[in-house]
Amino acid sequence: MPRLVRGIHCEIGLVLAWTPRTSRGVTVEEGTKAMNISGVDLNLLVAFDALMEHRNVTRAARAIGLSQPAMSNALSRLRDLFADQLLVRAGAGMSPTPRALEAHGAVRDALAAIGGVLGKVERFDSARDVRRFRVAFAEDAAFYLLPMLGKRIAATPGIDLDVLSTAHVAGVELVLDGTAEASVGLVPKAPPKELRFQTVFRERLVAVARKGHPAFKGGRVSLKDFIAYPHIAVRPSVDALSGVDMALAKVGKRRRVALLAPHFMVAPYLIPGTDMIACLAERLARRLVSEIGLVIAEPPMTIPAHEACLAWHRRFDQDRGHMWLRETIIAEGQKLS
Repeated sequence: MPRLVRGIHCEIGLVLAWTPRTSRGVTVEEGTKAMNISGVDLNLLVAFDALMEHRNVTRAARAIGLSQPAMSNALSRLRDLFADQLLVRAGAGMSPTPRALEAHGAVRDALAAIGGVLGKVERFDSARDVRRFRVAFAEDAAFYLLPMLGKRIAATPGIDLDVLSTAHVAGVELVLDGTAEASVGLVPKAPPKELRFQTVFRERLVAVARKGHPAFKGGRVSLKDFIAYPHIAVRPSVDALSGVDMALAKVGKRRRVALLAPHFMVAPYLIPGTDMIACLAERLARRLVSEIGLVIAEPPMTIPAHEACLAWHRRFDQDRGHMWLRETIIAEGQKLS
């Protein structure tokens, strides 16, 4: 995150969309115009970035070395500058207005550009810097990655992580609207051009049943038996498609889904005591084989492995803190291989 630039004011031209209004004797015409904002304190933009990052006046102040009253004063001045509330109280924190979300990307880009010109962009130091990241995780990605990420976060004095669910809103949508700074999960069929993606880990599905299931013999199950028994299916997020059903459709077959579960971790525990079959992530299934008495078989049709990908907005490409976050998540994902 940019630090305060002591004693520096700047003249910058920002393209801002304003409605007609008069502010402190200056009339701004309707429409989108390039405005030369002479004498704007660069520190206000740094404060705005911190407020958008932390959604909390006290934490934002701490992040850039201000007192809480000074940050409150900066927010008041920012509201005058933008002619908008920018952040409004929501529970224990603050929620950005649409105007704030619209402006944040441009402000971050401007700060990065100014920092580059001044040659004072410092490398992010997780042992010293203060930052709260918001990352959305699909359930399987959270199960695999968070135990390791949690240890990394706990070892840093000023880095915090808010974990968001993708159960009701797709991770990429949370990134696009600014709710999350990154997400880990499946890539949509039509990836938004504003986002970047990088593979974190690959996963494959295996067929799973109770120990002693009559259809599971020698680590195999026939297609006939596979579709003859009822199934447990998992749909952990709104953007999750069934790779099993798509694979069956390619060979002209369908299965009966007797139970559709929303939770990745619940499905295995529904199998014992029934003749139901499930297709589960191999890593999870192998961890639970002995614990709850499962048997594993190769599916009787080809189910392509899927990739869990890290997604982020292009505006974070040169953000030093975000670069550290991405490198950390990717490094932990590589350990799963």
